[in-house]
Amino acid sequence: MFQEMKYVSEKLERLSHKGSADDLYDSIRQSSRGPMTGRQGNKLEMKGYLYIKKNSQNKKFKNMFFVLLGDDKQLCYLENDKRSRPKGLIDLSYSSLYPVHDSFFGRPNCFQLITNSFNHSQIYYLCAENIDLAQNWIQRLRPYCVNTAPVSQQRLSALKELRSLTVEVVDAQKLSTKLLPHPYCILNLKNPGQNPIKVCRTQVEEGHNPVWEEKFILDDIPSDIESISISVHNYSKRFIDKEIGKPIAQILIPLEEIKSLDLFAKWFSLVPVSPTSRGEMGSLRIRARYLHEIIMPEDKYSTLKELILNGDLSNLLELFSICGNDRIPLAKALLQIFRHEQQEKVILKTMNDLEIAREDIVSTLFRATSLATTLMDQYMKMTATQFVASALKDPIIHITESKQSCELNPTMLESGCDIVTNRDHFLHFLEEMTESIFKSTDSCPKVLRYICSCLQRSVSAKWPSDESVRTRVVSGFIFLRLLCPAILNPKSFNLITETPSDVACRTLKLIAKALQNLANLVEFGIKEAFMEVINPFIKKNKPRMIKFLDELSVDDNETSSENSLPVDSVARDLATMHTICATHQSELRKQAETKPSLKKLVAVTDILTDHKKRYMT
Repeated sequence: MFQEMKYVSEKLERLSHKGSADDLYDSIRQSSRGPMTGRQGNKLEMKGYLYIKKNSQNKKFKNMFFVLLGDDKQLCYLENDKRSRPKGLIDLSYSSLYPVHDSFFGRPNCFQLITNSFNHSQIYYLCAENIDLAQNWIQRLRPYCVNTAPVSQQRLSALKELRSLTVEVVDAQKLSTKLLPHPYCILNLKNPGQNPIKVCRTQVEEGHNPVWEEKFILDDIPSDIESISISVHNYSKRFIDKEIGKPIAQILIPLEEIKSLDLFAKWFSLVPVSPTSRGEMGSLRIRARYLHEIIMPEDKYSTLKELILNGDLSNLLELFSICGNDRIPLAKALLQIFRHEQQEKVILKTMNDLEIAREDIVSTLFRATSLATTLMDQYMKMTATQFVASALKDPIIHITESKQSCELNPTMLESGCDIVTNRDHFLHFLEEMTESIFKSTDSCPKVLRYICSCLQRSVSAKWPSDESVRTRVVSGFIFLRLLCPAILNPKSFNLITETPSDVACRTLKLIAKALQNLANLVEFGIKEAFMEVINPFIKKNKPRMIKFLDELSVDDNETSSENSLPVDSVARDLATMHTICATHQSELRKQAETKPSLKKLVAVTDILTDHKKRYMT
């Protein structure tokens, strides 16, 4: 431990003499080793802000400025980009890179570096502002980490391997109510000689026969992982936020046991973690699927890519209808393929128009889960991070910092609380949130604004006598599917770092409810009579809401994509598309009997499957 501290201290001291973060970065770029030559050159560097916390207990995430020094295999972090002395250094020569599921901290876009050196282990949890940035950092770090580095430079440019793991924690039976009155599970990755690597977490349940039915998808499992374990813990109110208690019981599943089956499903007897524990611990039911795929060179997927980009897009509706649990991976892969060509507006507009054409009832438009709504949901998550932060972050922070109740429901009012005072505070927060949203128009991604204008034009053409439909079709996506979910769960949108108090959660729920009605241009009625005090606010702000959504919807077909995609992402996404098509090939063949245009997709899938077999042998 002392050796490591001395080693890191000396490194930081040398780096601190290089000036600001930009000076530090530029000095490396201009060093005698030559200029940066790109992804496959001698230098592979990146800089930018990430959230960081060490280990998983108690500490909060802090926003730091990171600099990746590729030649030295070092990741430095500073308080900000103007500071001269690094706060810390992660030596990638001793570090391994692993995923972190959204469920673990209740926030997205996280990953972890585990450093093992001088008989000491340190975990660094890192979190990016959006999914594109997270993937860029992961791709940049991979060549320098112990468990993800290519064997040789030749291997780097050859076939890539993809290991994906899907685990569903279904339920448990006969848990000890004494040891586990409030059970939850942690999914761990395991490799030889290392502590379990925590990556996923279920919700807390109650009783000795809890039901979770929570599914976790990990898209990129490093090759050093040989098994998974699932540990059962007991939640205590003493825990701070996502603090993890000691494991009480666990199961171990070798990946070899999962590989041989399309879907692995089994009851496991829980084994006590403590050797002093006596008696039966109960059992845990798990479903899992492990896929070890190869990603062929991009040119091998050229026919599939052409078919997706320039073929009959309605065929994708058929694929979506039969692919079940693969619907979200399908939507993500499609979006990334179109984004890579800066053509995402084509697929978004086409799918939205197809759904509008098929819908007869305005009130149910875009309410069900469809390819159009799934694509829009995923696209907004990928690109609208800045917009959500601009619209909501400051008001949400003010709400979470306030201890004042805003409860409006008399049946839920605590004794001694004054409902008039609560109402005044609530209206203050609601006014602040609404003003912040109305001022955030320019932060909305340009392509999303164009898609909103297309939606307005399409619904106005179909329902010309309904004046409000052009407003409600946009608010259905911007508010119902983006802003209101972010208000209800701000931590999952990286707007705050800690879980809000119960009082703040209730205020946020009421705010979301009020904004949803305002966005729908609807006042509260007798079903929620306690919310009728908000109706004057809604009446006053209806014209402003209509104006905001009209100004947000900019009809600019020349709008270009604002991408920051990883360089090699398209081959991976095409491989995902092929895997999904191959998995559901029998259903596709059957559908092709009545829809001949699907025959091309079936044929291309068969050809790619043959290509892959030859590569694997």
